[in-house]
Amino acid sequence: MERFLRYSLDHNREIRMIWIGPDGEMHEGKVVVEAMETDRVRIYVLRPPQRMEIRTEDVLSCDYVSGDEGLN
Repeated sequence: MERFLRYSLDHNREIRMIWIGPDGEMHEGKVVVEAMETDRVRIYVLRPPQRMEIRTEDVLSCDYVSGDEGLN
């Protein structure tokens, strides 16, 4: 998953992500990674637009969005 997070951060590209939010619920959506630390990631959720910081361990899955194969 770090590969997808790093891709989004380095290229300012959206990715699909499934994560456990601060509310304890599972969420899925398109996000752009704004910052990464060893144990935390700050994301911008595209819909509904919001910024949040979550623990890296709460990221359950990541993937490229439709039409993006990870190529620049």
